Amino acid sequence: MEIDDYHLIKLIAKTPFGEVYLGLKKGNPKKYALKKIKTKYLKNPKAFKYLENEISILKDVNHPNILKIIDVKKTLEDVYIITEYYNGGTLEEYLEKYIKEKNKAFSEEIVQYIMKQVIDAIKYLHNKKIMHRDLNLSNILINYENANDRENWNIMKGKIKIIDFGFARYLKKGELAKSILGSPFYMSPILLNKINKSEGYNDTEYDEKEDIWSLGIICYELLVGKNPFDSDRMNELLGKVNKGIYYIPATLSKEAISFLNCMIKSNPKQRLNIDNLYNHPFLNKNVKEFNKIDIDELKNKIIINNSKILIDSKNNEDF
Repeated sequence: MEIDDYHLIKLIAKTPFGEVYLGLKKGNPKKYALKKIKTKYLKNPKAFKYLENEISILKDVNHPNILKIIDVKKTLEDVYIITEYYNGGTLEEYLEKYIKEKNKAFSEEIVQYIMKQVIDAIKYLHNKKIMHRDLNLSNILINYENANDRENWNIMKGKIKIIDFGFARYLKKGELAKSILGSPFYMSPILLNKINKSEGYNDTEYDEKEDIWSLGIICYELLVGKNPFDSDRMNELLGKVNKGIYYIPATLSKEAISFLNCMIKSNPKQRLNIDNLYNHPFLNKNVKEFNKIDIDELKNKIIINNSKILIDSKNNEDF
């Protein structure tokens, strides 16, 4: 298939409103990703607004860990957003393969390497007053300069890239958002209660601190291998998130626990803002110097249950 001077090689992903293709530009060996959105979906004013917003934000941002837009092409039936192509797949795919192969989640060193890049990108966005609103493992890609690093799963040589800005928006000073967007498994109590139409939440507003909650869920999944509030049913997920209680293996360092607990706070006012999170010891201290948990020292702050630590994100203070 040809789109102007781009040749579509193969389908590499599907989205709710279309598909993503790997493509080449005539006379150029560099690979590109072409995100196709069917124009029939854009008849919906909200969908059209999201597309316009995504293109506008991508054109406005320039960061090594954020998707780079190249061009926009339109046909009678489709709109194509042309971006850089990243060859390592999603972080979700990589984590699943890693767990299957190694029978464990990532080491703290690997998680530190990933989260440094993710949080640097979100810090850049938040300082530009942009909320992503859909941060999750499938919206984080890996790119490798060296083919051997890609084949050998050497993520410590990969570059992390934040993608999918369809739900992102600018947030003016003093302004709050109301729309319910994103993946439920990465949503804070406020957003999940809005989805559930819980009493008193219909007009509840929120700000960029919702991205911080999502970062906490992402970090937990990388360290532990599953969602902290894992559930197959929405009502059960909502109940777990509202309680704000989650388990952490006692093998994690104090720095890792503190880092998680700075983000996974039921009360958004208690979550660190992105600038303070960026300076957290977990991101800036040598992993070899991390302190492991002293169970006796923390008995008054935590609940021990089957060799795991149960932390109450509503009330627990940072370690």
